[in-house]
Amino acid sequence: MRRFRRILYLFDRPPEHDAALDRAVDIARDAGATLTLAALVETGDAAAVEATRAALAKLAERLRRGGGRADQPTAGELAAIDCRVLTGEPDVAVVRAVLRDGYDLVMKKAGPDGGLVERLLGSLDTRLVEICPCPVWIDRPIPHPRYSRILAAVEVLAEEGAELHVTIVDLASSVAAFERAELFVVTAFEIEGETAMRGRAATQAARRSIDELVDRERRRHELALEALVAPFRDRPVSIHTRVLKGDPVRVVPEAARELEIDLVVLGTTIRSHLAGVLLGSTATAIIRSVACAVLVVKPPTFETPIRLEDDR
Repeated sequence: MRRFRRILYLFDRPPEHDAALDRAVDIARDAGATLTLAALVETGDAAAVEATRAALAKLAERLRRGGGRADQPTAGELAAIDCRVLTGEPDVAVVRAVLRDGYDLVMKKAGPDGGLVERLLGSLDTRLVEICPCPVWIDRPIPHPRYSRILAAVEVLAEEGAELHVTIVDLASSVAAFERAELFVVTAFEIEGETAMRGRAATQAARRSIDELVDRERRRHELALEALVAPFRDRPVSIHTRVLKGDPVRVVPEAARELEIDLVVLGTTIRSHLAGVLLGSTATAIIRSVACAVLVVKPPTFETPIRLEDDR
């Protein structure tokens, strides 16, 4: 996990020491990265800012003396650990911190489920996934200290974004090796108009022709998926591949549940936004459908709608 140099661990509730924070500490220690503990506080509440700053400092001191998972071999001391309190619109404040201070990973524990407004417009977790320019890792509690199974979702025959899918497999295999987990790399395909074609297929020959079309498309995806994964097979991790048939919004979460996945790694290429709220994407829909941790990466061309010059 030596790819990260500056990690922002975000609290959107009172700071506490839990398994998600221990994972962040282990990653920072292994990478020799700076770890920043950040908490969100409502603007104008000076007392809350001071109380939160004191709580973060106390937690940071405890982590300096010893943090992380008990079964993690010590790769060295934390390179540095600092604290900051963020105020203002939560998603905007976090993204501005990333832009200003060059964080290359944001980690946080999954926030609580919200009401109708959050379901329609997106929780803080979803908004960070959509607008944060660096990878966002939303962790969820599991009954064991380490991830056992990780799933990477890719689009192997996408017309654009090939570099993004290489990054997804690269990152997922690095996390799997670090966590000593199995890695499942999956892709999904659909045959446009298949349902209508089958409805019109009046003969066995016509139905067989459709089956052959599906088989050819599956094989194309199998070959492309293996070509994508091949450069990473020499890493110390067990890698499995699966081609799923159906809408990825449906079949990827189904595969995650079937395989008892602890972490889903995927990418989003979302670019457009309206009134400051980004429109939905396949990645966002998948994230809202899985019950496990997610790690979301952006392509190099991604541009966040948040600008530092907007900061006042």
